[in-house]
Amino acid sequence: MKFLLNKIIRNLIAGVTKKMNSKIRMKYISSFVIACVVSGYILVSERVVLAEPPTPDPLFLELEAIYRGDKDYKQLPFVPEDPHKRSKNGPTLKNVTLKANKEWLKKWISNPSEMVPNARMPRLMLSDDEIEAVLAYLTSIADNELPEQEWDSYLLKEEDDMTDDEYEKMDELVSGGKAIWGRARCNICHPVKGKGGAVGVGPDLGAVAEKINRDWLYLWIKEPQSYFHQTQMARYRFKDDELRKLVEYLMKDWDFKPEEEDDEDEEDESGEEETVATDEVSGGEGVEEKAEAEDKSSIIPEGTLAEKGKRIIELNRCFICHEIEGISELLPVSSEKSEPTNDFEKLLNDIKCMTCHNIQGNGGTFAPELTHEGSKLKGSWIKGFVETPDIIRPLLKQMPKFNLTSEEAETAADFVEEFFISEEIPLDKFADVEPAEEWISKGKYLYDARGCKTCHTISAGGIVGPNLKRVGDRLENGFIFFHLKDPHHETPDAVEPNYNLTDEEATALTHFLMSCKSKK
Repeated sequence: MKFLLNKIIRNLIAGVTKKMNSKIRMKYISSFVIACVVSGYILVSERVVLAEPPTPDPLFLELEAIYRGDKDYKQLPFVPEDPHKRSKNGPTLKNVTLKANKEWLKKWISNPSEMVPNARMPRLMLSDDEIEAVLAYLTSIADNELPEQEWDSYLLKEEDDMTDDEYEKMDELVSGGKAIWGRARCNICHPVKGKGGAVGVGPDLGAVAEKINRDWLYLWIKEPQSYFHQTQMARYRFKDDELRKLVEYLMKDWDFKPEEEDDEDEEDESGEEETVATDEVSGGEGVEEKAEAEDKSSIIPEGTLAEKGKRIIELNRCFICHEIEGISELLPVSSEKSEPTNDFEKLLNDIKCMTCHNIQGNGGTFAPELTHEGSKLKGSWIKGFVETPDIIRPLLKQMPKFNLTSEEAETAADFVEEFFISEEIPLDKFADVEPAEEWISKGKYLYDARGCKTCHTISAGGIVGPNLKRVGDRLENGFIFFHLKDPHHETPDAVEPNYNLTDEEATALTHFLMSCKSKK
């Protein structure tokens, strides 16, 4: 092909150099230019067109297979609902004007990130009049009122107006709410003034007290999905007195109130007020002209204030993230799944396990993957743990207490043991084996020699890895051996090193860890 193209080009050049009339010369020049363009394209792309596809490097294929997480799955009786793949990222706006006070909503719509540091909502650059119109529409689609809760009258007072006895009772409720906040691990999802929120799904609650209606807050914590079906927040099954304590903690503790402005800010504000007052006196006409200019540039159409607000919402495509009554969708929205019939599926959706955990490639990545947990964990331990979580993971990686009943915990354990399994894990290898003293001694020596206590704790040690004090109660014997032989098989990005243990060494360590149990 190259030979043929070169011959054509040489002939064309020779033809152009001969004495010809201008008409024929132009014809040859045009042909020459076209030939150059075509031949250049073919020469450049020849490797792509004619060459065989490159053979992938086997090392890259192996790495891709490992980190893609290809695993043997057992078919589940339902399709898990992934809370990270919901059709709407924001909550419904049906009763948002009953949820938050109007002044806060105005500031929020004007500049979301100024009100909530980790806000995902964009700044729409709306004028004050446009924001008023939007709120008018949202008010028009809201219910008349929320179901009111009965609160002790002193709780509705400002703290300075309470008697000493009232303040003491309020403070006792707040302290109880703080303990519930801790057990529920709320700070794992919700940052407070920028601290916490490791899961990355909840808004910053550092100023929630100035925003929220306490009746709405009570109902939201009690039944989150009744307000926002696709919420990533779990239902914690709190009792009424626990709910009230938690509400009081969020409404009264200083952690959830805006930080007070310092004197310098106050001076700046007073300076601004003086400037505004001066402008009003000396430049009234300029203000009127500015107002007229804003009216002309506004996107508010004709009609009632609510109708204008509806049009502004449509123009700003708010319905892409929010479900808004009366606003039609431009894009098709996937229909919601029917109510689950499987007991475990109901539980999975109710406490939103997949916000943190991954199951068969779907869900979160904050907490351990559950796909093969039935082949790793003992059923009796699973039941006890989901009912009353113990501290296994260090620092923030601790499971909340969801207040499950014994029956619900048993439902979870039975399902995990039946469906979250792997045939690769040799559970039969140590199934009926009791730890032997000789092997335990060898295993303890290896545990110390390999420096395992740098990361793990039994009687003492580090906090990077899981606590191993009662690992014999928790993990299946066969999985302990399997994991020691290849720590990265189930968790490719695990920080635990692979020591390439011999079968004898892995057996000794397995016996030692099997012996780490609670004293009966």
